[in-house]
Amino acid sequence: MIDTAVERQVMESGVDEYGLRLVVLPPPVSAGIGVIQLRLGHTVFGEVRLSLCPVDRRAILVHVEVEEKHRRRGAGRVLVNAATKRGAKFDWSMLPIGRDPVTVAFWARVGAVGPASPHPCTHQVEAKVVPAESRWTKWW
Repeated sequence: MIDTAVERQVMESGVDEYGLRLVVLPPPVSAGIGVIQLRLGHTVFGEVRLSLCPVDRRAILVHVEVEEKHRRRGAGRVLVNAATKRGAKFDWSMLPIGRDPVTVAFWARVGAVGPASPHPCTHQVEAKVVPAESRWTKWW
């Protein structure tokens, strides 16, 4: 298995052809959506999209995707683990997972990282991580 510690995650310049790497692609703006990819050289096996706000310590897991031919081998679990380690002391939430059977089965096995309704801070709303109107649950 691959070590998901933050210290072992590399930037684009640290990619080589000799092993699986977790490659961090930082967001274009603070609290925006960044990406962690599981790669072998330039071949992407999967990626997780996330938003981390260092000011308010909020994290939103936006999306996890693994190439179909690499599924059910632990790649998705590795990506989610890498994301949660990058935001270890953050308050996590997720975008709703929908009803796709593959997605539902994945999250049933892995376990959710937080509630499936995002709780963005103002910085994440400004970065357009989630639409402003989705900030509050409509309970009426």
